[in-house]
Amino acid sequence: MDDTIQIKYVATPITKTSESGLLLFGYIINDEYQVDIKSGSVIKLYNTIEYHQHGDDRFTNYLKLRETMLRLLIYLLAHANCGYVSNQELLVQVWENYNLSSSTTRLTQVISELRARLSKIGIADDFIKSSRGKGYTLRGASVTPLYIKKI
Repeated sequence: MDDTIQIKYVATPITKTSESGLLLFGYIINDEYQVDIKSGSVIKLYNTIEYHQHGDDRFTNYLKLRETMLRLLIYLLAHANCGYVSNQELLVQVWENYNLSSSTTRLTQVISELRARLSKIGIADDFIKSSRGKGYTLRGASVTPLYIKKI
């Protein structure tokens, strides 16, 4: 008996994730970037060489994120159509649920670093929008979840 597992990549949104065997693989942002949860990376889908407007710094097509930064981005992507996510919700979901200490200062620092890192692959600095008293949201993002399914 062959125990090989075949995986089918599904690029269309699936709203009912309670279906047996579906696992969130990542996201496509604006049909240009792929977020791969397992590898913790953001990949520019079109391999072009571009230059930063403010000097000679080249954009990269691949970006590896630290675990907490990746969790923060994934949480924002998962809630991209829900309006703003409050600071408190982010602190609980990204830090406290993982037994990490949280603070609004730390959240602000990680958001700032995430923006800077995403800009190196061409995602606009204002992609993550903040609003005092409301929290954070993704500005103008078309977000498509990607799932894998055992077949």
